[in-house]
Amino acid sequence: MDKSTKEKRFKYNEITDNYINRESKFDLSKLYEQTHSELTLQQSKRDQIITLYLSIFSLLIPIAFSIEGFSNLDKGLIFLAVAVVGVIFSVITVRYRIYKEVYWLCCETITCMMNIKNEKLNKDTVQSLFYRSLSKKGNNFCINGKWSSYLYFKKNLFSSETLHYLIITLLTSALFGLGIFLTLPLKLGVALAISVASGAVLMTMLMLSYFYNCIAVYAVLKDGLDKSFNRTFGKAWFLHIYIDDYKEDKIKS
Repeated sequence: MDKSTKEKRFKYNEITDNYINRESKFDLSKLYEQTHSELTLQQSKRDQIITLYLSIFSLLIPIAFSIEGFSNLDKGLIFLAVAVVGVIFSVITVRYRIYKEVYWLCCETITCMMNIKNEKLNKDTVQSLFYRSLSKKGNNFCINGKWSSYLYFKKNLFSSETLHYLIITLLTSALFGLGIFLTLPLKLGVALAISVASGAVLMTMLMLSYFYNCIAVYAVLKDGLDKSFNRTFGKAWFLHIYIDDYKEDKIKS
């Protein structure tokens, strides 16, 4: 017998029009304040991560060089461990950057929603306004109406957001390269070449990951796909103020 037939299925009540208050009032001003507060929080968290990593860097590196009895291998492992922490912090920082971008779009969308009749604030309207905000900002990175990842890269390469991220990637890559250099039992020239190449590769990967994820926010402008829009809109949870109308999918046995 199929295992799925033995397990207890989740039961739920279908939300119909009888449950929904179509005349409810949305406090958009309060919603805007909460969204803007969350946006500011993302930036604050990013700054805290950078400060924490700089503290770890300034504390552990001098200790590693000053403690007697530590071999090059021991020091190298310490540097590699700190570099791993840097990679983790880099991933977290990228997530904060993405949510900050989405919350900016949310704030602009909510501002537009204030000019819409309450009875018109349904799923289609909210998503259309969000797309309008997305498209308005995304047009700055388009050439002849077509999305240009190169233009996005060019315009954001020296932005404050990118430079903040660059601090972590530079430190992380340098520590990674130094850790590789100290742990390799090779000739000086060979070990130096491998360590520099390793640091450069890691930095390139981290920067590519940063821009790839930032550009993914605007993916719908490139491919026009529903899933690309929903991937971004799904993060804009402040705008999910409506009840989805859907039909239950039939489960095939």
